[in-house]
Amino acid sequence: MPDPLLTSARDLLRRNGDDMRAAIEGLPPDALNWRPAGDDTSSIAAIANHSLTSTRQWLAVAVDAPLPARDRPTEFEYTARDAAELLALVDGLFEDCLSLVDKSRTVDWSALRKHWDATRDIELFAAWALLHALEHLREHVGQISLTRQLWEARRL
Repeated sequence: MPDPLLTSARDLLRRNGDDMRAAIEGLPPDALNWRPAGDDTSSIAAIANHSLTSTRQWLAVAVDAPLPARDRPTEFEYTARDAAELLALVDGLFEDCLSLVDKSRTVDWSALRKHWDATRDIELFAAWALLHALEHLREHVGQISLTRQLWEARRL
């Protein structure tokens, strides 16, 4: 029988993917790269890039897979030329995430894992890393949706 946590995580990832795609589709480059409250805020493109890169990393921690390369500060500098380019990035990162929660995996959810940042001496449960990956992603999907709503309201 497949692991119910992995099956549930895959379902939640797919739902988040559908919601993220819906919030991105059809937007012009100005909307994708717009920072709603200036330079201290993040664009839809940057949030999408950061949220999925982070999700992929936390899922790797959860299932004890090799950590992907990551440069967190540059995630927030990402800009998209158009919606198709951003959707291609999103689709690729979601596929990476889904592969990490493949139903054929066996995971000890009570196992302790090292925090991905080696400068922090933190251990956490594999289950915590999985839950954090999903809740962090959902938070950012909501921000992307809200930013689209703000963009559309601004144009009225």
